[in-house]
Amino acid sequence: MIAITVFSTIRPLRMQLKLPVVGDVVLPIPGRLFLPILFAVTAARPKLTETLRELSFIHFARWSLIRRLPYNGPPQRKRRFRYAHMYFESNFNGGWEEYIDAFSHILTDGMTAFWGSSFGFPKPLPTAPFKTYIQRNETEASHYYCAYPEATTTMVLRALELDGRLAPLRGRAAQMDPEAFAAAYERLLTDVQGCL
Repeated sequence: MIAITVFSTIRPLRMQLKLPVVGDVVLPIPGRLFLPILFAVTAARPKLTETLRELSFIHFARWSLIRRLPYNGPPQRKRRFRYAHMYFESNFNGGWEEYIDAFSHILTDGMTAFWGSSFGFPKPLPTAPFKTYIQRNETEASHYYCAYPEATTTMVLRALELDGRLAPLRGRAAQMDPEAFAAAYERLLTDVQGCL
C-alpha cells in the first residue's frame, strides 16, 4: 500500500490567465470559488464520482481546500495563506506511476477540474509532465493508519454487503433442515456473486 499527499497552490482571480478546461467547457471561475462548488456537487451527486469509486486499487482519496493552518502550539502561530491551497491525499495498492496513469487516463476531465486552477498544472495528459507536477507538490507521509491493509475500499464494501445479505440466512439456519439450508445457501451464493 502506498500513500500520496499533494499540496498545490490555487491561482487567485487576477492570475486566472489560463482557465481550466473540462471537456469543451472553459471554467471561468477561479479555483478558490470553483472548487468548493465542485466539492459540494460531487458530494451531493455520488454518481459523478462513480468511476473513481470503481477503481478498486484505491483505498481512499480526498481533496480539500485549505485557506489557513490552525494554531498548533508554540512556536507556531495561526497562519493564513496568501493564496488558497488544495490538499489531496490518497492511499492505494500498486505502484505510484500506475496510480497517476490511471487517474490521468481514466479521470482526465476530473483531474483538470480539480487541479486546473492550480499554479503550474500542466494538464493530466501526457502523463510525464503531470507526474512531475505531482512530485514537485507532493509531501511524503511519514505514517498513516489503515484498518484493512490487504483490502481495497471496494473489497470492504462488498464484504459489508455480503455480511448484510448473509445475516437473514444465518438467523434462520438453526430452524432449517439440512436440505432446506443447502437450497437456501445455493440461492444465496448465486445472488451474491458480485460480492465474492
